[in-house]
Amino acid sequence: MTLLQLVQKLAEKCGVAEPSTVIGLTGESARLLGYIVAADKDIQGEHQEWRFLRRTAQWTTVDGQATYTTLECGITADTFGKWITDSFRVWHTATGQNSEQFLTHWEYEDWRNLFQLGANRTAKSQPTILTVTPEDGIGLGPVPLVGYTILGDYYRSASVLDTTSNSSVSVIPAKFDHMMIVYRAMMKYALYESAPEVFKEGNDEYGKLFGVMENDQLPRITLRKGF
Repeated sequence: MTLLQLVQKLAEKCGVAEPSTVIGLTGESARLLGYIVAADKDIQGEHQEWRFLRRTAQWTTVDGQATYTTLECGITADTFGKWITDSFRVWHTATGQNSEQFLTHWEYEDWRNLFQLGANRTAKSQPTILTVTPEDGIGLGPVPLVGYTILGDYYRSASVLDTTSNSSVSVIPAKFDHMMIVYRAMMKYALYESAPEVFKEGNDEYGKLFGVMENDQLPRITLRKGF
C-alpha cells in the first residue's frame, strides 16, 4: 500500500473524509498523515533485529588504521542501527574471497587492552579480531595493513515515509499486510479523539498481523547442544 492509500484507509476506518493527496494537508487530514508515518516508524522500532532491516557493509582497510566509523564502513549517515558481530569476515583484497576467513568478536575493553597497548598499536598484520567501539564503529586487531576487505552485517535504523510523495512505500515487506500500519495508527487517532471503539478494533487487529510478522522476521531462539 502506498502512503496515500494508507492515509485513505485510516480515514475510512475512522469515519472521516478521505484526502486525495498527502501533499499540503492541514487540520484533521494532516493528523491522519502524522499517525500513519508515526505508526510505520513505531512498528519498525519495536525490534532492532527485524530481518527486513538487515544490511551488509563492506570496506577496505587503510594501512595502520585500527578503527572505522560507520561512514567509513560504507553506511549512509543516520541509517545505522546495530552490528551483527558474528557475521564478520576478512579477505586479502588482491587474492579475492578464496582467502576469506571469519573475524572473531571481542568486547571493547579486551580488544583495547591488547591491540591498543604499547608496541601492539603499530604491529600491523591481517586482522583476526573485531570489536564495536563506543561510537558504534568497528575496531580491528591486529592493526591492519592496507589491502584487506572487511565484510559484516548490521541492522539499519527505522526509516521514515516520504510525505512529499503519494506513492511513498513502507520498508516493511509487502508480503505482510500493511493494514497493521493502519490499525496502529487507529489507536493513535482514538487516543486523540477519545474513541474507545476505534481503539479496540485497532488494538485487536494490529496484534494479529504484528504477531505474524514477528514469527517470520525475528531471529530464531535456539539452544546449543552440550558436549
